[in-house]
Amino acid sequence: MTRRPFIAVALVIAAAVTPLPALGQNENLSFSQRMGIYRACKADLDSKCPSAGTDSAQVSACLRTNQAQLSTPCVAAIRQAGLR
Repeated sequence: MTRRPFIAVALVIAAAVTPLPALGQNENLSFSQRMGIYRACKADLDSKCPSAGTDSAQVSACLRTNQAQLSTPCVAAIRQAGLR
């Protein structure tokens, strides 16, 4: 295994086991942050929780329930929102 694939695999594993900070703090997010997460996670939401729609509480619950299977862009948006 070359160094580059090893680093990529390590980053994916680290992202998968690190809790997502914004999921428990949904009420503290601005509208802009919520929309950023919604846009980045739309494919995940469509495939995992199609009934969540745009309801903030349902979206948050869906992301929390499925956080181990979320796409990289979705995880990145959640982490970015949690850093405010």
